[in-house]
Amino acid sequence: MSKTKTVMEQRPNYFRTQLLLENDFLAEQNYHINARRRHSANLHGWGVVNGLTISRESAQSIAVQPGFAVDKLGNEIFLKNLQPLNLAEFRPNERLKISLGYEDEEDTGSEGNVETPQSRRNCYAVVTVSEILDQTAGVTLATVQLDGQGRLGETAIDYSETRYAKIVAPGSITSIELHDSLKKGWLRLPFRPAPMIDGPGKGDEGEIPVFRVGATETLSPGHTEEGERDKGAGGTMAIPIPPSVKHVTGLRIAGSENKGGIHLRLLVGGWDRKKREHFGKTILDETIPAEQNYLKEYTITDTFLDPEYHTLSLWLRGIRRTAISLVAVEFAY
Repeated sequence: MSKTKTVMEQRPNYFRTQLLLENDFLAEQNYHINARRRHSANLHGWGVVNGLTISRESAQSIAVQPGFAVDKLGNEIFLKNLQPLNLAEFRPNERLKISLGYEDEEDTGSEGNVETPQSRRNCYAVVTVSEILDQTAGVTLATVQLDGQGRLGETAIDYSETRYAKIVAPGSITSIELHDSLKKGWLRLPFRPAPMIDGPGKGDEGEIPVFRVGATETLSPGHTEEGERDKGAGGTMAIPIPPSVKHVTGLRIAGSENKGGIHLRLLVGGWDRKKREHFGKTILDETIPAEQNYLKEYTITDTFLDPEYHTLSLWLRGIRRTAISLVAVEFAY
């Protein structure tokens, strides 16, 4: 076994009879401050967490509402009270950025005429109004556009450049870390088939009739002449695959009519990027016997889907009068 140790940071190690000086307490503070900053910046990202909206108070003034944010360095910034801002000093037609930053400094304090330096540090929430090109560090809350008279119109406040913090930072959670209830789920769809132009089911009886698509139910054609033979209907339907999904694990189908049986196939298609050719295979091939008010669910064993190149489709042929209310596919990460 081989291992390498790298110092991340140091924290005080207290022991009995130890003489503690100011640097020991500062080291204790800095250890926890830095840990909190790393936690906020790396796990939650940075930006506005809540509040901090901008309200128009008059033609030349705005106010920042109380709220909470985290800056790029992980500093937590809490604006306790409403902060009014006067924009009269800025030029007409100027576009301004309203931002919130963090600062701290020593509070020297005093006892009588004697200063007591470093007794406290004040932590500030700093609201800044600056030109839009100003790259000063901080969290952008909004931008404001002044008109030709240097005044604020009703639509002057713009949040399109506002950054918002996340519950978790982008990229820190993958499908592996998801709760089990989120790793698998059903995609529910109304049956919306395209006409069948070839494939199994087309033969001596000629072209397969097209399904009639309704708002909530899809039906095979009715009889137009007395004595006409019921030919059912057929069609194929593309099934959208959610982003990054790698497995299809189940199929569910339900409807109120099935006079002559239903033949269905679930097919994986797409592109074979190694062979540079079309890819297609059947992963489910089933027949539902004739019955009214049917609900069938199938488990798929050949589950893998290439998350970048595979497609999924359903081929279905109702032999006689057929009605379909639901097609659902179970996907998993």
